[in-house]
Amino acid sequence: MHARTRPFAVAMLVVAALPAQKSLEQLVDELAGTDAARRSQAYGELVRRREPELVGLLGKRIDAMPSDGQQFALYLLQQQPIDGTHALYTRLLASDRPKLRVGAAAMLARSGEKDRVPVLCKALGELALDERSSVLTFLYAIEDARLGDSLRGWLAATAPLHLVTSVLEHLERVEKGRSPATLAAVRTFAAGKDGRLAALAWLAAEADGEAAAEELAQALTAEPQKFWQIDRLFDRARKYPKVLAPVFEQALRTARSQYDVGQLVALVRSHAPEAVVPALRTLFAEGSESAKKGALAELAALPGGLEGKDLQAMLAGRDPEQQLAAAEVLRRRDDPSGLATVLALAKEAGKHRAEAARVLGGFRDRSVVPVLLDCLEDSNLMARQNAWTALQSLLRDLFPYRRFDFAKCGYEPNGGNRAAGVLALRAWWQSVQ
Repeated sequence: MHARTRPFAVAMLVVAALPAQKSLEQLVDELAGTDAARRSQAYGELVRRREPELVGLLGKRIDAMPSDGQQFALYLLQQQPIDGTHALYTRLLASDRPKLRVGAAAMLARSGEKDRVPVLCKALGELALDERSSVLTFLYAIEDARLGDSLRGWLAATAPLHLVTSVLEHLERVEKGRSPATLAAVRTFAAGKDGRLAALAWLAAEADGEAAAEELAQALTAEPQKFWQIDRLFDRARKYPKVLAPVFEQALRTARSQYDVGQLVALVRSHAPEAVVPALRTLFAEGSESAKKGALAELAALPGGLEGKDLQAMLAGRDPEQQLAAAEVLRRRDDPSGLATVLALAKEAGKHRAEAARVLGGFRDRSVVPVLLDCLEDSNLMARQNAWTALQSLLRDLFPYRRFDFAKCGYEPNGGNRAAGVLALRAWWQSVQ
């Protein structure tokens, strides 16, 4: 054996066995249980495994599961071939639980059995109000006028705002635009109560939407937090009456996440372009960590948004979030001057270490590897996961012809035997120096 490969080989010998995985029966028991956290964990593991035997196990338990468990079970069944699930779906059409009938009829209809649509529509009408939003995901890609009629029937004065928003979003997607039937239903429903804001947001984009826009602007000025309950209905490609421009600007200033920023910048740019940079600067100074990242990325891409001197000032500051964000933007501009700062932050304990590990993955430099190896042993799961992801990408780029088999090293960010995996990684790293 070559001397330089011996450390890696020795390290691989000490990799201990990973903890035994739970059986399908145990995971289905947890899916059917009342512990929400264990149910979610079981669902995640079952999604990963996708074993055909799961169909029979779910069939035995699904009728008695709580509603959330049934939702997960139906998602899992969707992953299986229709040949293996057809008999179970057919049985579930007679279930006394409307949600199960909806899920089964929808999947049969999507597989080509259009005669199941009447059963589907009847079950939709029998659903409890608090279950309606959750079943819309089962209805994707089913284009049938009868189904649209059933969903438009949910647009009643008693419908909660989140349900109206979800129904309108679904109908516009499935109908590939705004059908005359849905537009007529929304105009009638605009006189309702709870979901009125969603109807107004939908109507504001119409040619005669001035009155709806004015009423909506007044309502959202009084209760700006409600914007986030209907934000999905604002189409970035549409032009809205000018009265809504301040509403969009205020929403951008208070965006909750990086995703929000990307959606709202387009709206504000279209309706009040002069307000984009000031709103982003406010958000960058006062927003959440995720929103600040989005604001920084947008500012860096806009003329006059962020100059190099602004980024260098952030880099020299004492706020780890701003330092890391500035270093990442500089790197994207082919300026690696922030690397030393990111390395220093990644070596320090603290909540910023997870983000530092992620940002490090973008620097194609050998000095990054030892620091990421240290992060693999951090007490924070996110720091370990980010370091693991970054390390795999970095080593493949640095050594395209000397591949390391990450799958066999034994390291799992959320596993119990991380030490042996890190030892194997360190040994391989030493061997290539």
